[in-house]
Amino acid sequence: MAASSSGGPSKPQELEARVITAAQDIINRLAQSLQQPNTTCIPNAEHSHERSGGQAQTPKDTVQTEMARSFPGFFTKKRGKNRFSPLQSSALRPKSSKPFSCTNTPSATEELQLSQAGLGKRSLILTDDMSHTMINKMITEEYPKMDGVQGWLLHKSSGGQGRRKLVAIPPDVNGYTGRLIRNVSSAGKTLLYVVPLQQDLDLTPLPSDAAEFQTMPKASCQVCKESMPLHILALHVNNCVKSQSTEEEDETDVQLLSVMNSPSFCREPLDMKQDMKECPICLCCFPVNEIAQHASLCGERPEDTSTHMTDVYVSTDSECSVPSNRTDPLTDLVSEADVLQWLSSQVDTSKDFRICITRNDLVQRGFIQWQRQKKGSPVNKLHVTFIGEAGIDTGALSKEFLTEMMHGIETRLFEGSGKKGKSPVYSISDLENSFYRTAGEVFSVSLAQGGPPPCFLRSWCYQFLATGNFDALQLTKDDVDDTEYRSLIEKVEVADNLTDLTEDIVSCGYTGLVKLDKRDSIIRSIVVHATVRLTPMLQQIRNGMKIYNLLEVIGRHESLCSNLFVPRDENDDTAPDADYIMSILEPELSERGSPRHAKENAIINFFQDFLENLENHQDQDQEEHWNSKHQPPRMSVPAIMQWLTGQRHKPCLPSERANFKIHVRFEHQCKDTMPEHYICYPLVSACTNTIFFPVAHMNSYTEFTEVMTTAVTMGRDFSRV
Repeated sequence: MAASSSGGPSKPQELEARVITAAQDIINRLAQSLQQPNTTCIPNAEHSHERSGGQAQTPKDTVQTEMARSFPGFFTKKRGKNRFSPLQSSALRPKSSKPFSCTNTPSATEELQLSQAGLGKRSLILTDDMSHTMINKMITEEYPKMDGVQGWLLHKSSGGQGRRKLVAIPPDVNGYTGRLIRNVSSAGKTLLYVVPLQQDLDLTPLPSDAAEFQTMPKASCQVCKESMPLHILALHVNNCVKSQSTEEEDETDVQLLSVMNSPSFCREPLDMKQDMKECPICLCCFPVNEIAQHASLCGERPEDTSTHMTDVYVSTDSECSVPSNRTDPLTDLVSEADVLQWLSSQVDTSKDFRICITRNDLVQRGFIQWQRQKKGSPVNKLHVTFIGEAGIDTGALSKEFLTEMMHGIETRLFEGSGKKGKSPVYSISDLENSFYRTAGEVFSVSLAQGGPPPCFLRSWCYQFLATGNFDALQLTKDDVDDTEYRSLIEKVEVADNLTDLTEDIVSCGYTGLVKLDKRDSIIRSIVVHATVRLTPMLQQIRNGMKIYNLLEVIGRHESLCSNLFVPRDENDDTAPDADYIMSILEPELSERGSPRHAKENAIINFFQDFLENLENHQDQDQEEHWNSKHQPPRMSVPAIMQWLTGQRHKPCLPSERANFKIHVRFEHQCKDTMPEHYICYPLVSACTNTIFFPVAHMNSYTEFTEVMTTAVTMGRDFSRV
C-alpha cells in the first residue's frame, strides 16, 4: 500500500503500456479491414464514424490517423521546410545516335578520330579572288572523302573555352568566296569547320601510307620499326605491343630447378646465392647440397610429371639464367638516320611546348621564353608563334625558329673560324643564366624535330659531350679559339725576350722557368688553360642534352653521331646549293607549246641564274645571319631556301629528303583581277613549300632579280594564311 500511495507506476512503465495498447489496437483494426469484402466501396458506418463529426473514412485513412496519433513524431506532417528532399526519379536524356554533333565543336577524342580518318585540321591558302567552285575543289583535294558530297556549309565556334557551339556562316550570292572566308575567319586566325548537309562521312581510320598523311610528321614504331603519322601510331602501338607481348609470352622459357616425384616432399626456400651445379640428365641447375638427391630421382620420374610438380624455382643466377629475347633499341642504331629516327620517336606529343616570340632580338628572347615555359617542356612537340604574324605553325615556323636559334647560339655562345669547328665562349654571365643548358636543350629538340644539326663543334668539345672528359694533352694551339690566348701564343712563338709576357704566362698556370728554351712547355700550358677553363660551359650543355636520352645515344655511338656535331672535312651535303634547290623544284607548267608555257620556262631559267649568281658571290668565310626584323638578311642560297621552306639545311633523314619538294606555281591573271596595280611580288607558303611567281612582272632577268631581292629582304613575316 505504501508503494501505491507514493505516485503509481513509473513513467517508463507507463510509456511501455501505452505502446503495447497502441500495437494491439492497430492489429485489431487491420484484422477488421481484412475481413471486409474487397468490392465494398463505402465502408460500414459503425466502423468509420468519427468522434468529431461522424464522417466516413476508408480503412487506410483510419490506420494512418491511428498511427499519427500513436507516433506523432513520425506520421504527422509538419509545416515548414523538410530536412530531406523526397526521392524522385530523374529521367535520362537520350543521347544522340550520330557519331558527332554538328552543334558543338568536337572534343579532343573526336578530333583525334577525325584526324585518323583524314578529316583533321588543314591550313589552306586562299586569295580574295577565289570563287566557290575553286574553294570547293581545294577542299575536295585536301579531303578526298568530301568527293561526291552534295552540299556543305562552313561553321565557326563562338567565344570561350572547352566545347563551344557552332554557328553556321551564311554564304553570299556567289557562295563561299575567298574574300568572305577571309573576313569571317579574321584573316585566318579563326578555325572554320566544314559540315556536310546530307551525307555522313566515313570515319574509318586510313592506312598509314594514305595520301592525306604524306606531309604529316612521322615516327617509327619501336616494335615493328614501321614509320607512320603520329595519330595513326596511337592506334597502331596498342595492337602492335599487344601482339608482341603475346608472342613473347609464347616464346618465354621457364627453367625448372627442382621437380620432385613425391607430393609430400617439402624443403626450405632455395637460396640463389649458393653454388649451383648442372644435372647431367635434365641439364638444370641445383644447389650443391641437393644435386645428389635430385639425381637419384631425376632418372626414375615418369614422362608426364605435371601431377607431381610441387616445387618450381626460377633461376636468377647469371650462370643458369635463360638468355632473354629482348634487345636494347639503342644497340640497333647503325647510321645517322637511325639515330635521328629514334630521337624523333621520343617526342611526347601529348602536349605542346609553346613559344610566343617576336623577331626582334630573337635569340635573346628565345633563351628567356624557352626557360619561362611552365605548361610544357622541351620533351613535347615544339609549337612556335611569331607575335604580330598570321602564320600557324604546322612545322615551318618551328623549323625557322630552330634555324634562327641554332645560328644565334653559334654566333653568340661559340667562337672560332668555323672550318674545323668552334669552342664555347668563356662567359660567366651566360653560364649563370643557364644559357648553355638551354643551348643543349635546343640541340636535342632540333635533332629530334627536324631542325638543323649543331655541326659546328670542335672534336675535343664533342668528345667531352659524349664521354664527360677529353684528353687535354692531345690538344694543339689550333684548338684554341679565344682571341686573347691565340694572340698570346703568337707572341710567345716570335718573342726574343719573354720578360714582358711573364705575368700573362704565369696567369695560365705555368710554374716553370720563363725562358726561351721552355717555349714549347709554355705554349702547352696556355693551350691546356684556354681549353680546360671551358669545361663548365660544356658540362652545362651536356646537362641540357639529357632530353630524349641524347646524351646516352652519343655516349654509346660516339663515332656514329660525330657528323651531327663536328664539321665534315669534305663532301658536306647538309648545306643546300643552287643545284640542290633546282633538283627539288616541282613546277606546274601550262600546256606544252602555249605562250604561257614559254613564259614559265623563262622564269625557271631566271630563278636558276639568280641562285647561281648568289652562289658565286657568296662569301664562304662569313656566316650570314638575320639578326633582327629591321636588318635585311644577306642574300645567299641557304637564305633563299629558308625563305621558301623555313629551314636553311637539307632534311637529315633520307625518307624526308626523298619527299622534300618545292612546288612552283605561276600567276598569269594578276592584272585582270587587279587592273590598277603596277607591281606584284612572289607569294610563298613555307608550310607547304610552295611559291607563286607573278609572271606579268618578271619579263626579264633584271625585273626578276629586283622583284626577288625585294621579296626576300622585306618578306620574312608569315603575314598570310
